[in-house]
Amino acid sequence: MAAASSSPPNRTQWPDAAPVPGEELIFSISCGNTHLHWATHFGEGEDYNPQIFWRTPHLKSEDMEDETLLAILSRNLPDDPHDHIFGKSVDATARDAVLQSRKRAVPLISVYVVSTNQGQEALLARIWRTVPSRFFVMRGEDFFKKEEGLYDTMGTDRLATLTGAVQLHGHPALVFDGGTATTYSATDCDGKIMGGGIGPGIQSKFRSLTKDTDALPEITADEVIARVNEAQRGKPLPTFARNTQEAMMADAFQEFALKGRNVIRHCLDKAYRKADDARAEETANFNIKRRVICTGGDGDILMQLLQPHYGGVIEHMEGAASPGSNKGGPSTAQYAVKTSRHLIHYGVTCVLLAKVNLRKRREEFIRNPHVKHVGKRGAKHFDVEADDGDNVFRGKVMRVVKVDSGQAFHIQYDDGDSEDVSVGELFDMFKMFEDHGEKKLPKPVPGKGKKDSQKKGVARKEKKKKKHRATPDLNSVQVKAAKSIATKAPSETKKPEAKRAATASNTETKKSPAKKARTTNDTAAKKPAAKKPPAKKPAAKRVTSGEDIAASVNSSDPQSFVRKRVAKNFDGEIYFGTIMEYDDTEPPPYWHVEYDDGDEEDFSKKDLIKALKLYLIEGKDEAKAGRKS
Repeated sequence: MAAASSSPPNRTQWPDAAPVPGEELIFSISCGNTHLHWATHFGEGEDYNPQIFWRTPHLKSEDMEDETLLAILSRNLPDDPHDHIFGKSVDATARDAVLQSRKRAVPLISVYVVSTNQGQEALLARIWRTVPSRFFVMRGEDFFKKEEGLYDTMGTDRLATLTGAVQLHGHPALVFDGGTATTYSATDCDGKIMGGGIGPGIQSKFRSLTKDTDALPEITADEVIARVNEAQRGKPLPTFARNTQEAMMADAFQEFALKGRNVIRHCLDKAYRKADDARAEETANFNIKRRVICTGGDGDILMQLLQPHYGGVIEHMEGAASPGSNKGGPSTAQYAVKTSRHLIHYGVTCVLLAKVNLRKRREEFIRNPHVKHVGKRGAKHFDVEADDGDNVFRGKVMRVVKVDSGQAFHIQYDDGDSEDVSVGELFDMFKMFEDHGEKKLPKPVPGKGKKDSQKKGVARKEKKKKKHRATPDLNSVQVKAAKSIATKAPSETKKPEAKRAATASNTETKKSPAKKARTTNDTAAKKPAAKKPPAKKPAAKRVTSGEDIAASVNSSDPQSFVRKRVAKNFDGEIYFGTIMEYDDTEPPPYWHVEYDDGDEEDFSKKDLIKALKLYLIEGKDEAKAGRKS
């Protein structure tokens, strides 16, 4: 066994990380700030729902000797999970674990970890490597995608907790998590993350007061719980306390109670604003009862403080409505507050069930590849630095390609690149397009000009490299890149790729991405690699209107536009340039433009028409203003 291995834990990569059919027991572990929270889950027949829960102290690195790792795992397990791994053996040896694994339908045990504590992740990975297992650390993207409001710094634990609340009660969801830190997170009626807040927990507040002052006493968690229990028996904490401990607790509890009500009021107003009764009835996963969930070690206290009359924990004036109570307008409509201690594990359940169902769909798709896929839109992620932060590239299925292992599908991307993908990859592309949709065109940013748009060309070059290196899954269909300017051995002084990427972004701001893809991709796909020279078209004539320009470009010799002047709008600033050459040696053909400030790019036919039209308008003032340098 590789007990001493200290390699980084595996991150989830789907569908490989999904539970294997036939698994009877699955583990999930949440790494809190002070404890590890464990759960076992049923198999697929019970939809991977949690079975039992327990918690243990953090693992200590000083205990992690190779000969003790197996014993550490053993003593952290209750009887049933222990027997599932080691059998009925008292000693719990590596041999016992191997023998027991041979009796299971699926020998390897799947373990899923939700954590923001890399130290505990590594220690857990070490002890689980002592038995036959698959160990995965889950990622934030497993629970929510960026299109659903995920932001980079949002903790995986908060995302899993929010997913668990949705799994149990539906959207919109609002969760208060009381622990070392107290957080709140919410989704709207469409299931998108609204955001949340983070502050010190109850015990963190008391510890801070004790540490940063000389006279204030330490208040333990047991003392807090005892006083809350006393309050609920009819002796609430007074607003004007007459001893120091109660004064500290009264202030902290009032802060949480009032802040929580304010959060609930805003959440109900924002999250339910777009919802209506008809929509709620049609949506199975809709939180129609407006449940607000409290979880974490202090979840019970938070729940009481958010009840009417503050749950009797703190003093309440008779006849006065609690701020944010269940009376008033739409923002204070009826809601119910309840506790749930195991939301993270229910969040894991939600992800596992979704990923297994997705794998089944994928397997069915692979078994039945269909020519009807031609013409559909797909998307694929490339690990490149895109200027707009969107590394998902969209494209269209152009045709079925015969390969030695069966068939592949030829994809034409919106930026002009192309590749062949296997049927499994095609399913993944359809799913990614389903999740991400068409590219959202960026809004113009004041102060950013043409220079910034060139960065997109760099991303395109990097994407092309990734595609050349990529290997499709399953039958390893060889990836092919489209013929592009990069294969034409351009001179050292030209930078056509950078400007072509900028063109795709900056010249289509008023057209939907889908329409753009149909136009550019259909044109590129229908052009054969080699063809007879067409009959020579007449030279372009002088034109005086936009309609004349379009007709001229479509009917004239493309070479006759060389040396013509053009103009282009880059984020509100007009730049002038000259067409230097026309190249149709490889599809798609293009006109190469050099701008007066030294930058360059390539024009498609649509780009050329737009640039000529704009010059017809703006070029009148060029002589007066002088060329930009």
